[in-house]
Amino acid sequence: MLRQVNLKLAVPVTLLVVAALTIAKEIYKAPEPLLMFIGAMFLVCSAVFWSLNRRSKASAYVQISRWLLGWSFVTASLLWAAHRFDKAGWIWFKLTGYNVTLPEYLSERMNWPAAELAKRQPFFAIDPEDSTRLLIDSGEYDIDETIIVPPGLSLTMAPGAVLRFGAGCSLISYSPIIARGTENESIIFTAQNKWRKWGVVGVVRAGQSIFEHVRFEHGRQALINGIDFPGALSLIETETKVTQSHFVNLFGKDAAQVHGGQAFFRNNTFQDCFKDGLDFDGGAGEVSHNRFARCGDEAIDLGEDSRVQVFDNIIVGAKDARMRADSQLNKHRTNY
Repeated sequence: MLRQVNLKLAVPVTLLVVAALTIAKEIYKAPEPLLMFIGAMFLVCSAVFWSLNRRSKASAYVQISRWLLGWSFVTASLLWAAHRFDKAGWIWFKLTGYNVTLPEYLSERMNWPAAELAKRQPFFAIDPEDSTRLLIDSGEYDIDETIIVPPGLSLTMAPGAVLRFGAGCSLISYSPIIARGTENESIIFTAQNKWRKWGVVGVVRAGQSIFEHVRFEHGRQALINGIDFPGALSLIETETKVTQSHFVNLFGKDAAQVHGGQAFFRNNTFQDCFKDGLDFDGGAGEVSHNRFARCGDEAIDLGEDSRVQVFDNIIVGAKDARMRADSQLNKHRTNY
């Protein structure tokens, strides 16, 4: 008799939940991953609740209220935990379909002198012959907070330096970065845990930067001090050369992104990128002799007002297109 009562309660409420999820999808265009997660949690919570309440003598209204409140609480708690566990937002995106980035406001760090950076981050050393030159020697370093390199300095990394970032942590430099690895000793930017993505390496309005024999992996995107950094390597109004480097297993809007300035990408590999491989949003430069494999959207995306020569690249497995350009393609050399 009690089981029949429970069934009479469960069936109409379940039908109402299914109808609500359908309306959310068809009318409000709620992302499918979010609806699937909510639906799965409803089924799990329902099975557990009715198993524990088979002998409950509470009224139908009380039982339904407990059921729905328990489901809501568990679902919200799991989403909150995912949000806290992975500050880069990748797990949140997989669960909900919303590709969002938590903003960070670290403007007070823009004025830190080199000595303060070296004090707070022991892996930084100061060149004894130049107090504005920060150094990172070879070795493995864990980074548990976003680092800001202020203007007026420079950062040089030695071959074999491995920077392992915590979830959502980034390196943002308003000064040039010189990262020259070797074929046998690459400089690596990676995550402490590949399931918890890190943020980006961003260079903003600095002098010429160089990335040679560098590997970027398990990175994502960032929003810091009001600036959007959509790629694991984000170059904002700066001059940069990127050669012999690897962009692998990256989960941001772009693997590498250029916004204004001038950038040269030669002899690099872009592989298994969530969205675009290389995105120019304005600016000038060259994209040549690179290999693009399995990009989720375009391999190369040239935005309006981009003045880029593109030639002798190998592109395979781009989901959306090998290359997209908002301006006339005949303004570019587009040999693949």
